[in-house]
Amino acid sequence: MADRTFGWVQEAYTLKNLKNVVSVFVPGSPINRILRTDKIPRLILEKDGRDTFIKELEAKPVCIPYTHLKGKGTPAGYSRSNAPCSGIIQAVLPGQRKEYQSDWPADSFLRWAVSVGFLNYDRRDDVCSLSELGSLYAGSEEGSQEEAEVLKTALLSYPPVCRVLSLLEKEGHLTKFEIGARLGFIGEAGFTSIPQSMILQGLMEADTKEERTKLLQDTEGTSDKYVRTICSWLLQTGWIIREPKTISDAVIPQSYKLTLRGRTVIKHITGVSRAFKISKRVMWDMLATKAADRDYLRNRRTHIIKHLEGSYRSLYQIREYLIRKGLYEEPETILDDIRSFENIGLQVKKTGDTYRIMDEIHGLELPDQQEFAIPVKSEVSVYKDYLRSRLTRIDHRYLILVDLGFDGNSDRDYEIQTAELLTKELSFQGARLGDTRKPDVCVFYGDKGLIIDNKAYGKGYSLPIKQADEMNRYLEENRERSDLLNPNRWWEIFDESVTHFRFAFLSGAFIGGFRDRLNLISVRNGLKGAAVSSVTLLLLAEELKSGRLKYEDFFLLFDCNDEISCPGLPEGLF
Repeated sequence: MADRTFGWVQEAYTLKNLKNVVSVFVPGSPINRILRTDKIPRLILEKDGRDTFIKELEAKPVCIPYTHLKGKGTPAGYSRSNAPCSGIIQAVLPGQRKEYQSDWPADSFLRWAVSVGFLNYDRRDDVCSLSELGSLYAGSEEGSQEEAEVLKTALLSYPPVCRVLSLLEKEGHLTKFEIGARLGFIGEAGFTSIPQSMILQGLMEADTKEERTKLLQDTEGTSDKYVRTICSWLLQTGWIIREPKTISDAVIPQSYKLTLRGRTVIKHITGVSRAFKISKRVMWDMLATKAADRDYLRNRRTHIIKHLEGSYRSLYQIREYLIRKGLYEEPETILDDIRSFENIGLQVKKTGDTYRIMDEIHGLELPDQQEFAIPVKSEVSVYKDYLRSRLTRIDHRYLILVDLGFDGNSDRDYEIQTAELLTKELSFQGARLGDTRKPDVCVFYGDKGLIIDNKAYGKGYSLPIKQADEMNRYLEENRERSDLLNPNRWWEIFDESVTHFRFAFLSGAFIGGFRDRLNLISVRNGLKGAAVSSVTLLLLAEELKSGRLKYEDFFLLFDCNDEISCPGLPEGLF
């Protein structure tokens, strides 16, 4: 089965380019003809598929393998900027310094076209073809009423568009970050958003306009990118406007409001005021993206959506239904999925203790499990399921810490979410530092401070000696507080009243000789510290927020020079 991620789109912005991509599949259309007679012969080598691509574009109907559309990526010895053209859609999209774009934008536009229903995708054969709706779009005159109606049907069938519009209708004026924080699956890798408070702090501290611009351009999470992309579409349709939003004397330019036209089309999301309700296109692929067991999650969520279409069901009834499908889930896990369906743009109605999806769903089918291996739940999901019933005061969006603790490519997000948990959910002061020659996170409460190093590793963290030395340097710099040791003066994050310090390493799990290195750090600096897993940190956060654990006792847990074990954890879970 091909690895595709339909349903979530980044870096595909212009409707004109989307229409050209769809028009590729119309035999004899101007874009189809110029590809066959000019662009592909000039831009694509024979060894990269030139002759095959021309034959595929001449066929009726046009049905093309996804890899032929997207291209081969960047060959060895090339960079993305100078890689040869090797895909049909690459040749459709004009680049800034060349006639074509790389395979990444080509893939983004393909995902966009498939996600809104302009292209059909055959999962078994991994091929794309033109849909009836796509044919109407390609054949419509640019700027015509017909084109506007087709776009309305397509875009409003895409749940994340509905989510963005609904949030703007409800709250009026929102930034990219405010929307991004409420878009996607709760507490799941693949749906990260930069806390707006962190952006505001960075804007206030920036000395120049250039620094502020760079911060706003370079700092965003995955969900924030989805919002930025979706809003670029809605700006072109005239459904929203961009209007800078001022918060605490800082201005965030990427902020949006509905237009009168936007308020009118929203009626088609709910079906009120005689407006026909547009059904939602939900693809199996969009129901999880980055999680290790995403196919399992996609299957589970597909079953839940189908069970909630047109009927009210209690969590118990859904649980029993999943058991009949061979899936064993607790009510808290099912409830997080239902809340997430709202976050991706589906309408969920609660009556008493029952739930129902009010949308008509199309395009949602399970892959043929006889042909492919049946997905299984990962250990990460098992950890999160264990936590869901125990985190009654801590927001479940922080379950993402479990995912991030095992993801070696998400260091920044891991640090940000750790700092947010400690400072926003609890009563710690401090922040994520996380730049060169600074600890990742520093927090304090009263006269006690904690210096944290986040370490995300897929198979567990052993605390290598090099990184133990790095923590030693931080502890020495904090003790001496001399510009000669470190001119960035990161220790000023702590109040002058903070006089008792501990250190900590945070990861998904710990392996190897990490205890020896913890003791070595302690001997060299005379301070004590600990290793703590993401799961344990979340359980400790719950204990702190409930009042069952005092902050003074929380700090004492870090005196063990070992991994902290949380009372109540069942043996063998980790």
